[in-house]
Formats: sequence, structure tokens, C-alpha cells
Amino acid sequence: MLDKNLNLKLKLVLYIVVGIILIMTISTAIIISTVTSQEANLAYMQSIETANNYANQFDSDMSSHQAIGSTIAHSMSVYKSSSRDEVNSILENLLIENPSLIGTYVCYEPDAFDGKDNEFINTTGHDSTGRFIPYWNKINGPVRLDPLIDYETADYYQLPKQLQDEVITEAYYYEGAFIVSFVTPIFKDYEFIGIGGVDVSLEYIDDVVSSIRIFDSGYAIMTDKTATLLSHPENKEWIGSRTLYDFDIPEISEMADDIRQGKGGYIETIDPTTGKEVIMFYEPVETGNFSFILTVPLDEMLAGVTDLRNRMLLISSIAIIFMSIIAYIIANSFTDSIDQIVSGFRRVADDVVRGKLDTRADNNVDPDFKEIPDGLNEILDAVISPIRETVRVTNALADGKLGSRVQMDVQGEFKQLGNTLDCFAIELNNIIDDSNAVLVAFQKNNFKRGIRVEGNGDFKKLTDGIEEARLSLRRMTMEREMAEISLQNYAQQLERSNKLKEEMEKIIDRSPVIVFKWNPENNWPVEFVSDNISQFGYSKKDFESGKLTYGDILHPDDITRVRSQLSKSCKSRLTEFTNEYRILTKDGDIRWIDERTFIKCSPEGKLIQLQGIIFDITDRKKAQEALLHAEEIRKKEIHHRIKNNLQVISSLLDLEADNFTDPKVIEAFQNSQNRVVSMALIHEELHQSKDIEYVNFTDYIQNLTYSLFQSYRVNTDNIKLNLELEDIFLEMDTAIPLGIIINELISNSLKHAFSDIDDGMINIVLYFDKNENNHVLIVHDTGKGIPQNIDIQNTESLGLQLVTTLVNQIGGNIKLDNSAGARFEIRF
Repeated sequence: MLDKNLNLKLKLVLYIVVGIILIMTISTAIIISTVTSQEANLAYMQSIETANNYANQFDSDMSSHQAIGSTIAHSMSVYKSSSRDEVNSILENLLIENPSLIGTYVCYEPDAFDGKDNEFINTTGHDSTGRFIPYWNKINGPVRLDPLIDYETADYYQLPKQLQDEVITEAYYYEGAFIVSFVTPIFKDYEFIGIGGVDVSLEYIDDVVSSIRIFDSGYAIMTDKTATLLSHPENKEWIGSRTLYDFDIPEISEMADDIRQGKGGYIETIDPTTGKEVIMFYEPVETGNFSFILTVPLDEMLAGVTDLRNRMLLISSIAIIFMSIIAYIIANSFTDSIDQIVSGFRRVADDVVRGKLDTRADNNVDPDFKEIPDGLNEILDAVISPIRETVRVTNALADGKLGSRVQMDVQGEFKQLGNTLDCFAIELNNIIDDSNAVLVAFQKNNFKRGIRVEGNGDFKKLTDGIEEARLSLRRMTMEREMAEISLQNYAQQLERSNKLKEEMEKIIDRSPVIVFKWNPENNWPVEFVSDNISQFGYSKKDFESGKLTYGDILHPDDITRVRSQLSKSCKSRLTEFTNEYRILTKDGDIRWIDERTFIKCSPEGKLIQLQGIIFDITDRKKAQEALLHAEEIRKKEIHHRIKNNLQVISSLLDLEADNFTDPKVIEAFQNSQNRVVSMALIHEELHQSKDIEYVNFTDYIQNLTYSLFQSYRVNTDNIKLNLELEDIFLEMDTAIPLGIIINELISNSLKHAFSDIDDGMINIVLYFDKNENNHVLIVHDTGKGIPQNIDIQNTESLGLQLVTTLVNQIGGNIKLDNSAGARFEIRF
């Protein structure tokens, strides 16, 4: 209560000022409380959304990296070319086309890629094992090819091999680089044969995360699922060596617990780097079990709230000062009659203090003072109406009624305030409507509808985040659809393959052909055999259980031959093996079978795969043996009859020669008789031989020369015969002409070589020249030799003409050396 001794002007000024202060304080408090609360909530939501968007972005990046590694592995599972150069080109191009990767690679089990590891030992991209382990990387800068290391112990190879599934490794050091590997196992025929994968450098992750800024000094970091730091904008030495628990701050330790459990959220704490009060928003990155942490200084996040509050306080202060000035002016102009309106002012002031903002001053006063209450009422209307309208719009926006607008015409700062609220509501409404349309399209699996309204400032981060999420989801949806189509096609192909397999198994089981797959080990253990093995008394279980091997049923006399021929085929790099041999049935019977097998051998000639068929040919063998026996008897009979007929011809020639006295005629008959005898001896050899196709030419020469010496009545004391003969067997087509050649040459020596010489020798040499790969026949007498004027290739002598003709007939050549007797050398 004011002192009664105070003058009216002072009291009036005091009451007006106090009333205005109360009114403005209450109004400002209400407005500031509502607006700042909403602004703070919006700032929190914006920060959470930003953290979530970045987490989704990194999750999309990690999924993309994982998809590349998976694509490499799946491509290798169906890859059939076995070209190491082609695979290296694919890996190199993937590394070049994806700058975020530091390495691309495959790693195969020994000889699992193309079976040629021994050919690539210590070559580029290979180690001393020769395994196909190319590692295309940018660890030291430019793209280069190295062999993978530590694959026998490191998680990047051993984990997918053990788990038979995709693996994202914990961060680890590889050749000085801190990396994470995205690895997928490669299967062929449901068997693990290697891995395909990509590496991402944590320096790349650190660069991307460290570049993120929010507000003025906010920053981002990333951890793995154990809360180990994978990035930090300032303290790079903490990366990989420090966890969130090491800060020894309870709130940060609670956040680390949530991260280990894959949870998201936010905490208020003190930043261990800057010492500022901050809010840390953390969201899980599901692919790879990482966590994204956004650190926002509290004062910067709420800077908009503080600014708005200060502006509202400024407006209120201005209004109070303005009211005080008005009060002072009014007090100076008032006279004693002002007492008439004091009570009205007090009433208005009391009502306003109690929140009754509709109360107005009584203007039923003297005309000179009428403007005072009217002025007060106008002030109240000018101040209270904008305040009420602002509160109404603010409350409507807080309730989600984004279509609410300021609906009264005001001036000055109040108009600016109204326009600011309207602009904020319009922009927020447009952004939310457009974002809503995108999210509704998301729910209908329509990811083509993009953001059309982009906000400004922090709203732009919100819309950009939604757009990035839409693009990521669209890419993932397209990849999923393509994968589903591929899986459907594969399922259809698999179903057709299974049906075809069942039909083929039925056909095989009903046929006499038995299908086998053998292991290339001792005695050939059976990996698969068709059911119709029962035709030999065995069951499929006998072999597949390991009780019997294929070598156990082979005839003991044939198994060595089969092994030898199979080894020769492998060393000759053949892909097919065909053989006929005997096997033993379960009852002990002997059966002939025909084997036709596809074989695969290593570069060293070692057998590594056998699969093919066998079928029973016992009946055919018996028929062939019967036919061969009959044919052998028939041929021997033919040779016997030819020999007898030739002997008859020889006898007739001998008898006919007795009718002539001319020595030349008798000699012609004798020559013809000797030629017939030479042919008859061939047929006699074939008739007596066990092999009717080949003649033992060594025995034949001995018999022929003995017959000639007898025919010409040679004194063996003077003319010696020296035979140096290898065991040579010749076909009849070669033996007959060669026998006539020997007959002509020996006859020529016996008739002419020793006519003026008492003693001499005839040498016959027959051998096979391995160096020239031909037979050599030498007939050499130590007589007087062939006259120098005779050309054996162009002579009138019937005997020499016959010799040269027959030499040509057997594809040979003849040479004459006349330096020491006549020496004929024939090669054929």
C-alpha cells in the first residue's frame, strides 16, 4: 500500500506501471512457457531424427558393402569359366567403382577354383601354396594386387567357413590398416569352397563421421557393439583403443550398456572432450552391429528457444516502458479531477492482476479526461488481443492443428510476431504434409514418390534425411525384387532338375547299364552306384557303406592291367577311359564287363575324379571267342591248302624242267620253283604258328636259306652261311614279298658270286633300328660283286627288277655297296 502522502500523479504512474508489468509478466510467462516448451521438444525431435537418419544412412552403406561381398560370393558359386584373370578383372573393377571400399577379394580352398594351384605358386596374387587368394586393395594408396595373408587363422576366413554364413567381422588391423570385413561363404554343390568379400577402412568411416556437424560445435562418433570407438573428430588416438566405459562417466557407461544391447536413446551429460553440457543421441546401425552417436551442445540446441524467449522479454519490456511513459504524460496533464478515474484505474489494474483481461476503464468522465480511460482501453486491446491471438495459434500448433493462422490485423512488432508464427505454421504444415505423403507411399511399398517440399535450415536436414531414407529403401526394394525373381527361377530350375534326375534314375535302374562314381583312392572306393548293381548279386549298400570297394570285385588277373591302363590315360591327359575286363559276381561267377568312364586328372597326372558306366558283355565275349576260334581254324586250313598247292606247283615245275635240255630254260624253271618254295614256306610258318596273323621271320629265313643251299647243291665247306637275326615277327603282306626278295638275292649270290672263287661267305643280318624306327635287312656276299655297269634301279635282270619292285611294295628302300662283294641293305 502506497503512502497516503504521495501525490496523485506519482500514485497514478506507479499503479499504471505496476499494472502493465503484471499484465505483461503474466502474458509473457504464458507465451514463453508454451513456445519454449514446444521449441525445445521440436529441437529434441529434430536431433533424434537427425541421429536416426545418419544411422539409417550408415546402415544402408553397410548393407551395400555387405551386398557387394555377397554378390561376389554368389557369382563365384555359379561361375564356370575357371579363369583367374577374369575374376581378378571383376574384383579390380569393383574396387575402382566403389571408392568407399579399401579391398575386394576371394579366397578358395586348395585346388577348389580350377585344380591348377601348382601352376600359380608364388605368382602375382598367389603365395607358396598356389591357392587362388587375390586381394585387390588400396591400403598403401594405388590399387594393387596382393595375396591374402593369415587366412588359416584370421576371423575373416575361418568364421564364414565354420558358421557357413555371412559374417561382418569386428574391427581389426590388417597390414597396418584398421578395417572391417564383409564376408560371404562360396558354396559349390552344397560344399564350402571359399569366401568372397570386401573390406571397409575405418579411416573412411572416421572421415565420413567426423565430417558431420550439427549446430555450431556438435559432432558425431561411431562405435562397434562393444562400445569401442571407431571414429572421433579430434582424438584419433582413441580409435580402436578406447571404449565409452573408459571415460568413467555414469551416464556414458549407461549409454554403452544400451549400445551393447542394440538399443537407441539419448542422455544428458558432460562432454569428456569439451567439458560442455551436451545431449548425446545414439542409434544402432543394425548391419555390422555398430552404433551412431550424435553429440549436441545443450546451449546450441536450445539457442532458438533462448532467442525467442529473449525477444518476447524485449517486447514486454518495451511495452512496459511505453506504458510507463504514457502514465507519466497522463499524470503531468491531469488535474485534481483525475481522482474521478483513479478508482476505475484501480479496478482495471486489480482485474488484470487476477487475469481478467476483458476488464476496461470507465470512460464516463469529463471530456477532458475521457481520452485517459479510452487510451487505457485501447492500450489493453492493442496488447491483450495480439497476446491472446498468439497464445491461441501457439496452442493450436502444439495440438497439431497446423492450419491455424493469426486472424487479426495488428501493427508493428505484434504484426511481425504474427507473421513469424504464420510463416512457421505454413512451412511446418507443408513439410509435414509432403513428408506424410512420402511415408504413406512407404507403407504401400511405393518408394518412387520423393520429397517435393524442402525446408530451410534444420527443416532441410529433416527432409533430406527422409529423401535419403527413401532412396535407400528403394534401392533395397529393387535388390530384394531382383533376388526374389532369381530365387524363383532357381527354384523352378531345381524342380525341373530333380524331376529329370528321378526320371533318369528310373531309366538307369531299368537298363543293363550300371552307373558308378568312384573315389580316386586305392582299390577305388565307391561313392555312388545305381540300384541295378543287383544284376551281379550285390546291393547298393554293400558299396556305399564301405564294406566293398570296386577293386574287391575285379578279377585278380585283370586288376594290374586296369590300373596300368588307367594311369597311362591320366598321364596322356585323356578325359575318357574305355576298357574291357572281368569281375567276380557275389556268387563267384566271372563276368566280362565294358567300362566307359569320364576321368579328371591333376596337372601332375594324378587321378582326382572317376565317374562312368559299366555293362555286362559276357555273352558278346563268348560269341567273339567262338568266332575267333572258328576263324583261326579256317585261316590255318587256308594256309595249309595254299602250301600244298604251292608244293604241287613246285613239283610240276621240277617235272617239267626234266623235259628240257637247254640250261637257261632249266635255270628259269629252277628260279620259279625257288620262288614258289619261298612263298610256300611262309604259309607253312603261318599254319604251324599259334599266331596266324604274324610270321616268325627268323625261323623263316633259316628254313629258306637251308632250302636254297639244298636246291643249288652248295658245298657248305666252301661257301659259309652266317645268320645274325633278331626275333622279328612280320605280317603276311610284308613277309611274302620280303621272302621273295631274300630268295632272289641269295639265289643270285649262289649262282654268280662264287663262279670263279673257291671260298666265300654269305651274311644275312636282320634287326630293328630303334633310332630310325624301321627294320633293316642286310644280304652280303664276299664274292666278285655286281658288275659296275649294272644299275639295280634300271636293269634287264628279272631277279633284280623283282627285288626293286617288291622293295617299293613294302614301302622300303634299297642300297647296294659293291666295294667288297655285293652288299644289299634294305630298310622297311
